[in-house]
Amino acid sequence: MSRAAETSTPAPRPKRRKALWLVALAAAAALGGLTYAFTGSEDTVDEGFQERPLACSEAMYAMGWVLPDHASDQRCTELSGGLAGHTESGTFRMSRADARPWLASLSGERIQPDGAETDSVVERKEGLALGILRPPGRLQADEVRVKVRWESEDSAVVTFETFDH
Repeated sequence: MSRAAETSTPAPRPKRRKALWLVALAAAAALGGLTYAFTGSEDTVDEGFQERPLACSEAMYAMGWVLPDHASDQRCTELSGGLAGHTESGTFRMSRADARPWLASLSGERIQPDGAETDSVVERKEGLALGILRPPGRLQADEVRVKVRWESEDSAVVTFETFDH
């Protein structure tokens, strides 16, 4: 027997070669699946957060509330996707005289901060504030913060923001 024949390794059998290919293919598929799971698809990365305009009356309704009569300069949005879940925010103007009664009418579990009146409305020199936990509407927000800033003797600017904790 020649020396070359003694040192060469026998050719792998076709069955074993096929098994190696199947293992390599399964490993590549598993690695691809893990990469997709941790990074998301290209579409998900491109879309990220989705912000869209929203009618303020629709935002109020989603929280189980009613937009004040004669609200003007309404600018509301909803943000969804990513880690934010689904949140809504907005601003509008209303009559200063109607601001406190409107805040007092909002339903939901009220946050009772120090210095708040019995209706949980905090009165400040510059306006009012109210925090509500889990408003009763379909939005299912964990918290809503409403702030009213006095703009003039007759008008107020209301801002609100929902939070999912």
